[in-house]
Amino acid sequence: MRDSRGREINYLRLSVTDRCNIRCIYCMPESGVDLVSHDDVLSVDETIRLTGIIMKAAGVRKVRVTGGEPLVRKGLLDIVRGISDLHPLELVLTTNGLLLSGMAEQIAEAGIERVNISLDSLRDERIRGISRRDISLKDIKDAIQSAFDAGLDPLKVNCVVMRNINDDEIAEFIRWSGETGVFVRFIEHMPSILSEDTFVSRDEIIERASVLGRIVKLSDEGTAGIYSAQGTGQTFGIIAPFSDPMCNSCSRIRLSALGTLYSCLAEGEGVPLMELLRSDAGDETISEMVIRSVINKPDSHGGCVRTKMWRIGG
Repeated sequence: MRDSRGREINYLRLSVTDRCNIRCIYCMPESGVDLVSHDDVLSVDETIRLTGIIMKAAGVRKVRVTGGEPLVRKGLLDIVRGISDLHPLELVLTTNGLLLSGMAEQIAEAGIERVNISLDSLRDERIRGISRRDISLKDIKDAIQSAFDAGLDPLKVNCVVMRNINDDEIAEFIRWSGETGVFVRFIEHMPSILSEDTFVSRDEIIERASVLGRIVKLSDEGTAGIYSAQGTGQTFGIIAPFSDPMCNSCSRIRLSALGTLYSCLAEGEGVPLMELLRSDAGDETISEMVIRSVINKPDSHGGCVRTKMWRIGG
């Protein structure tokens, strides 16, 4: 369906948990966050039912399973199977990759078609510093190989670019993506618990990539601009919510693990669908709330300052 601005809303980002097995410096405090009880999180059956209602009410064709870290969610495979039975045109998943090596084949069999993996550095000491966990590049390479072996491709690697932390690795990432067969996308850092000085703009990302050759924009693909380093055959993406806001063409809504529907990252309270579900509201009543939320989708995100990404699904 279309919202009040005429944007077609067809993409649901589904957060199945607010829990994560790492503590990235731009996402969570080192001590972690206050976790909600399991009783306050949508059950497997509730997740599948609400997803089905939203898909039908809003005409959703693509579902992305997110977290937190979705692979830590108990019952994830049952959720994926249930959503797969709803027959979205695309069913995909975003992960940090740490548990993927042992689960790639299972999630593929359950219905996931491809995965995005988050990776913010190619250097072990930086990976450990950013994630605050004992992780190496080999761990992520193993996850990537497992995904390829399970047919979960094309595979995208998402890198949040941060000044004086990893912004000197952009050209290295592009070369590495060509060697490994993944497609790297650089993401402008949204305001979070880090200083605003950490922000690196799209133009700066392009400037750092230009050591490989003249950078040419090829197209737009969803939220990402697709670029090429001329003469190298290497392509990469940039997601630039500040330098190049995608709000005018945003097709997304989000369902949190707590059963709250958000039509925009910047939306404060959202629509508490879990409350309706657990008060025995019928599908028609819940559908009406979904439709109202889509129609009233905000014009723009306004910066998404301090948004709790682990809770809303990114």
